[in-house]
Amino acid sequence: MDDKCRILFLFTSPQSTEDILALMNGARFAVNYQCVATQADYLTYLNSSWDAIVADYSLNDFDALEALHTVQAQGLNIPFVIVGADKASVAVKCIKAGAADYLPKDELARLPQVIKQALAKKTQPSELHQKDLEQRLQAQTVELRKQEDRLQQVEAALERISVQLQTLITKNADGIVVVDRQGIVRFINPAALKLFGCKQEELLGELFGFPVVGSDNTEVDIYSYNRESTAPNDSLEKIAQMRVVEIEWQGETAYLVSLRDITERRRAEEERNKLLEQAQVANRIKDEFLAVLSHELRTPLNPILGWVRLLRSGKLDANKTNQALETIERNACLQVQLINDLLSVSKILRGKLSLHPIAVDLQSTIAAAMESVSLAAQAKSIKITTVFDSNVGLVFGDPKRLQQVIWNLLSNAVKFTPFKGEVTVRLERVDSYAQIQVIDTGKGIKPDFLPYIFDYFRQQDSSYSRKFGGLGLGLSLVHHLVELHGGTVRAESLGEGKGASFTVSLPLMLESSITIQGETQKDDSSPDLSGVRVLVVDDEPDNRNFLVFLLEAYGASVRAAASGHEALSSLVEEHPDLLVSDIGMPEMDGYTLIREIRSLPAEQGGQIPAIALSAYAAKTAQQQALGSGFTLHVPKPVEPVLLATAIANLVEK
Repeated sequence: MDDKCRILFLFTSPQSTEDILALMNGARFAVNYQCVATQADYLTYLNSSWDAIVADYSLNDFDALEALHTVQAQGLNIPFVIVGADKASVAVKCIKAGAADYLPKDELARLPQVIKQALAKKTQPSELHQKDLEQRLQAQTVELRKQEDRLQQVEAALERISVQLQTLITKNADGIVVVDRQGIVRFINPAALKLFGCKQEELLGELFGFPVVGSDNTEVDIYSYNRESTAPNDSLEKIAQMRVVEIEWQGETAYLVSLRDITERRRAEEERNKLLEQAQVANRIKDEFLAVLSHELRTPLNPILGWVRLLRSGKLDANKTNQALETIERNACLQVQLINDLLSVSKILRGKLSLHPIAVDLQSTIAAAMESVSLAAQAKSIKITTVFDSNVGLVFGDPKRLQQVIWNLLSNAVKFTPFKGEVTVRLERVDSYAQIQVIDTGKGIKPDFLPYIFDYFRQQDSSYSRKFGGLGLGLSLVHHLVELHGGTVRAESLGEGKGASFTVSLPLMLESSITIQGETQKDDSSPDLSGVRVLVVDDEPDNRNFLVFLLEAYGASVRAAASGHEALSSLVEEHPDLLVSDIGMPEMDGYTLIREIRSLPAEQGGQIPAIALSAYAAKTAQQQALGSGFTLHVPKPVEPVLLATAIANLVEK
């Protein structure tokens, strides 16, 4: 045993010692050894004449360098080999401390050779040992410098990556916010500042407004940061989709919050859903209307065909024959009214409904409409009361269409008023308008249906079990016909069972010599436009030439312009009394033209009366024309006498 190499192994793990012994035996290295794991055992066995000590760098209650210093302190000349991690800085540290060698764990196969070299050096002169130690230190220093260079390169690469990452976050279209575990904002990029509507100093260091733990694809409402300057109804500004990732921020756990602005997408979705809902409602209304139409058209046919068959049988006496003829006539008239309503609506929707206006006395028109519904009112013992103001004056309109308006309102009032109810018709002057009111004590209108009362094909009750018939077109016709006459109509009701009130307002005529309804109507040349200078603007040559010919036939002096720009020049040069302009024109449409004119001073024509011509007769077209600055809106096709009379009224001829 004395010829064996005596080695003290200092390892925490017995397995490490066994691995080393197996390695030594494999190299045919005879070993007499002792294994220790603690500092106490190490001190106990240290003075036992060891040829070498092999120690693990990391121990439980002390480390290899402490063990080495103990050997040196006791003056023992024992080669000390340290086994540890593959780190050059640790190796240099150990060699400088006096270790015979330092072996990385992945180089343990060299241990037998290292021990032999250490034992050989033990017998060499100290000068040689010192020289060898210096060479080894020099080599380790060179290696350390190489590793420091590589470390600097890695740090530079990391710095570049950090700058690139910072640039990406800063320029990211999504809002990026870093929040610590206490919910305090530690970083915020420009996109997030824009989303919150604040400055960086207003949010950094403040409590974040949303819980972020476990949140992913959560939709949150983003409010303006400075809520005091935001109107209450506008405080909810944006919607964002929030994603959260746990990260390490400056050595501590934090959360990276991504906020993507989806406000426009959500608004588009809501608008799409709204349009879909409207389409579904329109489709349902269409189906309901077609069902009602089928029922209403077929219902009168049943008694007509039935009584016709009985009449042909020749078995009816005189009384039954008269009853049959009355029933057939009544139901035929009902069908005629239904068909006329359908034809009127068709003309309205196609923009083909025309008016034949003259001066109209509304008392006569109301009386004629009342006569048409008198039998129906008598059948239900309904009292119709009239309250007329004798100083109302005349309106300019189509007497047949105005009678149709009043008849529809009276017919509805009688239809929906119960037995022995009352209907009141009022006519009075309100400012420059004639106001007609039809008030009943009938079934009334549901509050939720009131906004839709004038819509086409809409009925408060369209079910098969409904009590009252009709297509639901009467009030739609009333609304459109009143608008064509430049008036308005509104409906009011306190609810079901509390009656309803319909109010029609029509513009009164200025004093003129136009013939009153009931007298012989004058021809189209009756309005006198002699001496009136009119500027006509239309890009279509046929329309332009027609308007020039028409107005000259009434005595007007007409200057024509083919575009808005040409019209502006003529206005300044000619100073006409009135402008008649088409709406749909290229480059500068009628709306733009009138806005340009209204921006001019009065002496250059800025306050000239102006009539807009448009193929659209809807209320929105009229409102847009008047809102843009036109004095009057006249729908196409133009009624010559209507246009001439309108011009005469505007220039007070």
